Amino acid sequence: MSDKEPLVSVFMPVYNAGDYLIEAIESILNQTYTNFEFVILNDGSTDHSESIIKSFSDSRIRFENNEKNIGLIASLNKGLTLCKGKYIARMDQDDISLPTRLEKQITWMESHPEYGLIGCWFEDFGDQIESKVVRYSSDDNYIRIRHLYQTHISHPTAVFRTEVIRKYQLSFDPEFVHGEDYNFWVSLSSHALLSNYEEVLVRKRDHPRSITNQFASIMHATCTRVKQRQFEAMGAPLSVEEADLYTRFADTEWSFTEIEMNRLAEIVSRILIANRTSSFIHVDSFEDYLAEKWFHLCYQNKNIRIKSQNYLRKVIFKSGFKPSFLTSFRMFLRSFRLPV
Repeated sequence: MSDKEPLVSVFMPVYNAGDYLIEAIESILNQTYTNFEFVILNDGSTDHSESIIKSFSDSRIRFENNEKNIGLIASLNKGLTLCKGKYIARMDQDDISLPTRLEKQITWMESHPEYGLIGCWFEDFGDQIESKVVRYSSDDNYIRIRHLYQTHISHPTAVFRTEVIRKYQLSFDPEFVHGEDYNFWVSLSSHALLSNYEEVLVRKRDHPRSITNQFASIMHATCTRVKQRQFEAMGAPLSVEEADLYTRFADTEWSFTEIEMNRLAEIVSRILIANRTSSFIHVDSFEDYLAEKWFHLCYQNKNIRIKSQNYLRKVIFKSGFKPSFLTSFRMFLRSFRLPV
């Protein structure tokens, strides 16, 4: 490491990560951007993780050790205090950062000071899955809209501005276990803009021992609470059932019963009215998004075919969204039970 403070702190907590740890560490040490410290926190591993970390002699590595396992959230918060850089880049013990990851994300953040966080596109890969590229939006408004029903920043791709974390005393909340990152992004978004770099810069490994695979039910419950927290801040508190119904709608599910459609129309209307008052989400962007979603639900849902026009009118939007003439005409014909 140079005599000056590193611009970037790459932080990686480690717990029993022997299988993939060498590849993860090497992917950071081989970055084209070099002005970083690599803070590796061994969280009381009982395998050979510590010896793997210590086998690397690169001076940029700062090895920290927890004598006892304190868990991921406590380790993440410890990492926030350990890191010295202007930026903190997250890295997971089983993933791979492509060589230009830091260079591209840091260059972008340096030229966009109003942003507090940037993620990136990533490749999901693993021995038991077909590899796929996940392309998250770079638009702050769209990320906030998506955060109402799912996270839109992948944790191991994240680079955040340390100044924002310190100024607003942000940390990972243990009340949101297995959804702590999702909750953290939402908290951070109250103070700064969010984005994703539109290029694959991280390969994210899927394997049976990953948190997503081991704790799916806990993760679902935690993420529902993060959604509820946001709707409450908007001024439209939702029950667990209502949050789940909204998630199905926002996640492009087209099959709803008439009872569900009536309930959903009431929920969407309530959300729209609340957001027009609070501007929790950019109003025009949110109206356009929901108007398009609602139109296509009414158009695609086979359970309400001949009543689609009636359901379409159940929610009043102040939106510029306009379906094509042909699509609108087909929906109109259904009102007369005519083939389309």
